[in-house]
Amino acid sequence: MDIYGTAVTAVQQVIQVTIFIKGVISDIKTYDDDRAAIQLRLDLQLTSLEFFQRRFLDKQRGLLLPNQLPTWVGETICNLLLKMGRVLVEYRLLVKEYDVLDAAQSALESEEASEKGEKWKQSFLERAKGKAKALKLKGYDWSLFDKKKLLGVLAEYKEWTDSLRDLMQHFSQEALYTLTDHATPSPPAGDSLQGTGLEPVVKRQQLAFVSAPDDFPELEGDIVEGDRASDRFYLGSWAHQGKSTPVVLEFREYDRRLRYDDLEPDEIAELKAPLRNLAWLLQNATFSEGKSALGEVSQPTIYSLQCLGYRDEAEKERTVFVYQLPTQNAMEHVQPAKGLTTLHGLINLVDPQTKRATKPSLEDRFAIAHCLALTTLNVHGSLWVHKNIWSRGILLFEQSQGGNVTPGNDRARRPHLLAFLGDWGYARPVEGATDMRSDFEIEPNLYRHPERQGVPTRQFSRVHDMYALGVVLLEIGLWKTVSRLFDSRIKEGQRTGKLSKPRDVRAALTSLAQRDLPKEMGGAYAGAVVACLSGNFRQTSEVELSLDFRQKVVDIVAGGLQL
Repeated sequence: MDIYGTAVTAVQQVIQVTIFIKGVISDIKTYDDDRAAIQLRLDLQLTSLEFFQRRFLDKQRGLLLPNQLPTWVGETICNLLLKMGRVLVEYRLLVKEYDVLDAAQSALESEEASEKGEKWKQSFLERAKGKAKALKLKGYDWSLFDKKKLLGVLAEYKEWTDSLRDLMQHFSQEALYTLTDHATPSPPAGDSLQGTGLEPVVKRQQLAFVSAPDDFPELEGDIVEGDRASDRFYLGSWAHQGKSTPVVLEFREYDRRLRYDDLEPDEIAELKAPLRNLAWLLQNATFSEGKSALGEVSQPTIYSLQCLGYRDEAEKERTVFVYQLPTQNAMEHVQPAKGLTTLHGLINLVDPQTKRATKPSLEDRFAIAHCLALTTLNVHGSLWVHKNIWSRGILLFEQSQGGNVTPGNDRARRPHLLAFLGDWGYARPVEGATDMRSDFEIEPNLYRHPERQGVPTRQFSRVHDMYALGVVLLEIGLWKTVSRLFDSRIKEGQRTGKLSKPRDVRAALTSLAQRDLPKEMGGAYAGAVVACLSGNFRQTSEVELSLDFRQKVVDIVAGGLQL
């Protein structure tokens, strides 16, 4: 594949077709109620495409890849662009058939290069408007602009554009920093990130390397505990300035040294700093929970709750993190699943009548897995690592279409389960130093990469998050928790005070994935889990790792949603 010429041509064609569709629907009466919203959506897709074209395409050199990335990365991007083009291929044929492009292009040959961009778009748009009448005379051609059909095409088109934007966050970090570095002169207006959905990504990338300011305050007001989801998570309320807000509370016990050692004030402050920094980071970072509001390009999706603040409760030897519930402008009618529960709690939930586990539908299990895989990918795209992925730290919420949360026996209207990643570890930046202290808690170590079990032998990296995700994906597929799968090992470890050998744990997990997962979730899902557990990803660069993880895990799990 000529990845350079292919990328340039593919993006140009998709931009042309998008403008063509805008022009044609501008005067169709059946679009009167929805025209503004549809054209806005098209404009938002154009914004991301044009940003990609400006930053990563060159007319002479084609696709510009940072740090001399290998050819397969370029091929991945080109394949994505070609898939986007295939969604619009029928409309592309109309552009050729009605000579819209040639007429618009020839009208601009005398313009200066710096002025051609916007004038070309306007000329092309006007030409497309003029062709609407000619299209009406041909029933087949005009049928492509049936509103229901076009909305379906645009929905698929948006999925591919979102995928392109998700990829941009991984291979555009250098460019993004340049564009948002306030110490340098402002970039030209044409290079702005506004409208691309990447502004929150850059903000998270920058926050990852900054500690909480000295004046970062604790949360004011009253915090009231409610229903318990686990030892750490509760539903509750936060009352402040005459307003009470339902929230999720996370309680973190003090470090053992804070509870038992006789420390100096500066030592106490040092031990409390990581939690304070984490609260500040989670409060100032913004996450996308899936659905974007009208008029916005959704940022790469991260299913994690927005932190409202923290409270240091020294008398109870704990820190409280306060999170807002998922916002309804991001998702329609989201509420805690079965009160508030963790993934670990739901998997272990037993029906009191049948005495059997209450296993969700295959669709819901794939939805949970996809939430977690996509979130891990995009957390890493923000230059963060999570460091503590396990089923006890994942909260579940229900999302129903049309706003109805219904009983589980009505499959046609059953709400989808969404998984929100919580229980963040202390290490934030990918390149930041990691505490190498030993930790011999039996169950948490079963989720950790062999290099991080017991006495860590390597600094924490993205691959370690991917391994832990693989363990959780195994739990989802088998619908059994590690605490049950490894019950005898856990009891033996508690009796002896020793951990199982890391290589034996990985071998046992991998064996379960290869032997039992295919009949539960299919061979492709099992392969995705094995890839996480084995670290079977290209790791020459962070970009290669992220793109490989997307292909081998995120996209595979997403495919299960179509079953």
